[in-house]
Amino acid sequence: MTVSVSVQGELQVCVSLEGEDVWSASGADIDDMEARTKEWVRLGIQRVFQRSYKLAPSPWGTLTGVRPTKLVHSLYDSGSSWLQIDQALREIYGLHPKKAQLLVDVAKGQRAFFPPIPNDPIGIYVGIPFCPTRCSYCSFAAYPLGTHGHLLKGFLAALRREIQAVGTLIRELGLRVESVYLGGGTPTTLTGSTLSELLALIRCEIFTAETREYTVEAGRPETLSLETLGILKDAGVQRISINPQTMHDQTLQTVGRGHTVADVYRAFAGARHVGIPLINMDIILGLPGEELRHVEYTLQEIARLRPDNLTVHSLSLKRASRLKTSLHEVQIAHDQGEAMASLARDVASSLDMAPYYLYRQRDILGGLENIGYARPGCSSIYNIQMMEERQSIIALGGGGMTKLVSPDRSLVRQANPKCPAGYAQQIEAGLGEKMEQIRRHFLE
Repeated sequence: MTVSVSVQGELQVCVSLEGEDVWSASGADIDDMEARTKEWVRLGIQRVFQRSYKLAPSPWGTLTGVRPTKLVHSLYDSGSSWLQIDQALREIYGLHPKKAQLLVDVAKGQRAFFPPIPNDPIGIYVGIPFCPTRCSYCSFAAYPLGTHGHLLKGFLAALRREIQAVGTLIRELGLRVESVYLGGGTPTTLTGSTLSELLALIRCEIFTAETREYTVEAGRPETLSLETLGILKDAGVQRISINPQTMHDQTLQTVGRGHTVADVYRAFAGARHVGIPLINMDIILGLPGEELRHVEYTLQEIARLRPDNLTVHSLSLKRASRLKTSLHEVQIAHDQGEAMASLARDVASSLDMAPYYLYRQRDILGGLENIGYARPGCSSIYNIQMMEERQSIIALGGGGMTKLVSPDRSLVRQANPKCPAGYAQQIEAGLGEKMEQIRRHFLE
């Protein structure tokens, strides 16, 4: 391979393989010549290999990171117009026009959610790392009660200590909390007084006058009895997730979900009945054995329920998932991935939903993306802030990742252990050190 770069009045980059046509790009009046050279060399190498080996072009061009919208926001902050950003995404980074437009549309909608400074207000995450069962595609902090239930008591005792410590810090520093998000795992694996007391403690210690979003990731519908839904409603929870992933019982059984489609309908009806304001539903494209017709049926049934948010994931085979170690059991229809995603976009649009946050993962179906859709006024503040990293988020519980954002947008991360036992040990030994690091960040 030959790569040549020249600067004589304008930047010119040429890339070729022996015996193949030359790929080239050129331009004048370029502000950052070094950065543009790297970008064009990267794009040129990609295009030459695609041409020479008859590879399908990636719709995402040279962008391989998890958060492609961060590039768009950076360009906008630097003074580029939306039109200029769209052009740069296509011509410099090699995105397909549809992907470029998608990024611009998502970023436009997110700007209104960015606080002027990253530490006022803040977000709070609480991780509950327990689930009824562990799905075969899962790599999150999710420990089945059947095998790890004996750790629950110690975990909850440690979590209560961390909640109280963070609450004390919030009051000491006068922090304002915008959103509170309970994830995991499945927080509604907890039931009865255990759940209601935890939610009450969070409201007492963590909430401030500015708190305007309270979400519980109640993803497993079999955990959502009318009693549990009533507890969520009484605690002031405004948004929950009821995640079917698919509306086919055979697939649910295959991936170890432990619930049926009937459970989805029952849980959704119960949530509407008790009056929880916003319901999100997650689906996954490319689950084992599913083709376009399966996804079409799933989307038809979800459209019939009319949730407020729809999150469309494309299957990603992560190292910590059982599917990753059982590839012979998985036949993903990569050639149908784009058609599945297009169908999901159409259904979301028919429900008056627009894309409001987006991220990508390694080894994802068809090189696609994960997209959250929302009806007007129903976007999740926490999801936007967690993904775009424009706001400090203090994370508690198992698997929580604290993100302390400085005014220059540099980031310091603090990770809580995923394992409930490891988390309890860390809280016992290192809670004071964690609180001191957070305190220093907000006082700088």
